[in-house]
Amino acid sequence: MGEFRFIKGDRTNEDRMKNTKEFFQSTIHFSLGNEELAAGLTLFTSLSNEGLNNKTLELLHPEEIKIGGGYASEVRRRSFFNGRIVGKMAMNQVFPGIPPAACRIITGSIGRPVIEALPQPYGISISHNELWNAGVCFPLSVPMGIDVETITEKNRAIIASILSDHEKDLCSSEGDTLEIIHLLWTAKEAAAKAIGLGFLVPTAWYEIEFIETLRTEPQRIHQCRFKNLSVFTALTVEIPGAMLSIAFPSENNFSQTMISLLQLT
Repeated sequence: MGEFRFIKGDRTNEDRMKNTKEFFQSTIHFSLGNEELAAGLTLFTSLSNEGLNNKTLELLHPEEIKIGGGYASEVRRRSFFNGRIVGKMAMNQVFPGIPPAACRIITGSIGRPVIEALPQPYGISISHNELWNAGVCFPLSVPMGIDVETITEKNRAIIASILSDHEKDLCSSEGDTLEIIHLLWTAKEAAAKAIGLGFLVPTAWYEIEFIETLRTEPQRIHQCRFKNLSVFTALTVEIPGAMLSIAFPSENNFSQTMISLLQLT
């Protein structure tokens, strides 16, 4: 891969996340060799029933609406629609001229989401839970993965059970253990999505060797480096009640470019 060069970044959020119910959307433009590329990020909290219905009709392909409406469980149905909505909004950051409802997000190999009918080879990564929905659209030449997790005490034992001894030492040395546990987990999940193999490979692939704080203002952004997956890195930022991570190729200067995508405040 060639050297990355940051061109510009755009943000769309008038109140800059003061109201966490609002949508946050961000776009970066960069070059890779002689090619100009872009990546788009969308982040929002769970929608009301009315908001969910409106966004579903506005952004989703008729086939997606049919599939989502076929789930008997309301939780599963909302999850499907939220995931598709955040994915379409991230796509629209990169391809504003393509009506989102004209494209479908389908489930590809090993459960990865794939966008059909795009004019360029772009991929998408989606993450959602009961509170937050996050999606990133990226060129396939720069594979990315995203994960967002609510910070909650009930996750402590579950996440700790898959951490290495070295990662447990990191938790002990980095201050707020619960925060660092979720930081490590989301970085691992994002990397698993970025390489496209998920956790079909041993969890040791995603062991994090060290955590570096890149900046503290306007929000704290951490960088995670992987012991056995040196071709990828992850940036992590704490958002209200949750942790958000994006993994991407470990290329010179690209971390600073990606920071511009995560300017949430």
